[in-house]
Amino acid sequence: MIINRKYGTIRRYKKIGEVLVKYGFTFLADSMRKKGYIPKRVLKIRKNNFQETWGVRIRKACEELGPTFVKLGQIMGTRRDIFSEDIIEELEKLQDQVEEFSFDEAREVFERNSEQSIDGTFHYFNKKPIASGSIGQVYEAVLTTGEEVVVKIQRPKLESIIKDDLEILITLAKIMDEHFYKNKSYSFQDIIEEFRFRIQRELDYTLEGKNAERFSTNFQSEEKLYIPKVHWEFSNKRVLTMEKIKGYKIIHKEILQNPIIDHHQLALDNTNLFLEQVFVYGFFHGDPHPGNIFITPEGKISYIDFGVVGFLDKDSINFITNLFIAVGKKDVDKIFNLIREINAINYDTNSHRLKEDISFFINEYYDKPIKELKLGVALRQFMDIAYNNGVKFPSQFILLLKAMISLESTVNQLSPRFSIAMVMKDFMKEIYKRKYHPERLAKEYFSYSQDVLFSLKYMPRQLKSILQKMEDEKFTVHVIDEESKEISREIQKQTRRVGNSIVVAALIIASTMILVSDYGTNLFSVPILSWFGFLLSGIYVLKQIFMNE
Repeated sequence: MIINRKYGTIRRYKKIGEVLVKYGFTFLADSMRKKGYIPKRVLKIRKNNFQETWGVRIRKACEELGPTFVKLGQIMGTRRDIFSEDIIEELEKLQDQVEEFSFDEAREVFERNSEQSIDGTFHYFNKKPIASGSIGQVYEAVLTTGEEVVVKIQRPKLESIIKDDLEILITLAKIMDEHFYKNKSYSFQDIIEEFRFRIQRELDYTLEGKNAERFSTNFQSEEKLYIPKVHWEFSNKRVLTMEKIKGYKIIHKEILQNPIIDHHQLALDNTNLFLEQVFVYGFFHGDPHPGNIFITPEGKISYIDFGVVGFLDKDSINFITNLFIAVGKKDVDKIFNLIREINAINYDTNSHRLKEDISFFINEYYDKPIKELKLGVALRQFMDIAYNNGVKFPSQFILLLKAMISLESTVNQLSPRFSIAMVMKDFMKEIYKRKYHPERLAKEYFSYSQDVLFSLKYMPRQLKSILQKMEDEKFTVHVIDEESKEISREIQKQTRRVGNSIVVAALIIASTMILVSDYGTNLFSVPILSWFGFLLSGIYVLKQIFMNE
């Protein structure tokens, strides 16, 4: 109950309640009051008639409630698969409109967390920040060694403020889930959990420093990219000191108006570097807008601000690769199956309507030359389809799409006729070749064989458990009549895969036993029967790999 909450939290609940009422979210404020989060006597509930859209009111409420809610709004503004376009357009306008904190406060944060003084650490420290955001401020400085650096210092008491706001946001999310429980493919609590994960990472500057070093390691042999050095001796969770990058932002007039610079080549290099981050390393800059990309005096591309990065595992990279290939081939069924395999489709999604929408999307671009394709427009339309059909993609996939839209905007300012879609097509061809390279297929075969053997090891135990439940009449099968033919085909497909897996495992085991026993005639010191068994199992595995495509 409210009596157990500290005064500061109660006051924050009251402030949030007042803002919610002000912008027409009365049901939320009233629910908080009824549940005892806000004293009834301190919050007046009134109804107003608003001319502004939901999107405008959400944006204004976030701006008025401060850094935590602005950050939340910015993250929600990337989720085109969850929110309608009018809300997205307003949330994209959210900026870190916060007051600067004083140099004395910055000094206190630096010295408390670094256990060393600013005067003793730096030969020069500019007391006026060169950038100020909701998380922290950035200063220019010179180390006693003469190296020029930038120092990012976190806002005072920010962690405790965000912690309190997160507690309130969880409460609001629960109320929202109760209020909008019907026809919803997502949970507001899931959105807040995603936000909690993101904001906690941004609050730890050591993670940002590690992100920068990982980029440096990945591209250590890349001559066209330069990553600034992290000065760990002057960095911690609340302070980050990095090498200052000299040069201009990538779309600065000094770059755009320089006749010596090949702007088309610069756009190409920037695009290829990003695609390599995604499809080769599965680790990419999540916010590649022009303000975060510099061109050094040596002509190298340099990233700054590594607070937002994307992570893609092997399965995610395969999904994205296959999705782009399927779109290129205009294969509607393949696109649908890929989306279904990552569990992005809601249980009440109309599969026929989704396929129809994908088909319309494909046909719209069917005869259009790829060099004329505006990737940002296409991606937004694709996400509109997701929103309209209750399809919810993983957050990292959404971050990637947002980054690609930002990337296209940047390179088009460098070279208006540049086609990022054309570059992607050529890049995907190389990825496709790598994917079916014999060495890679051999690794896939080995990995698949291990998975099969592991599954077979535990299959008898699982079968025994199922049979025991059936015997005890505790085994229940839930059948959904809708689209039963499709479900039946999927069951048959999975059954064939299990059968193939058993055959492969048997061949591998038999071939291995013959190899160990050295039975029969040898070829290159290996029994011919073993060669034959491994060859057959390899054919089955290749068949399985291509069936999964």
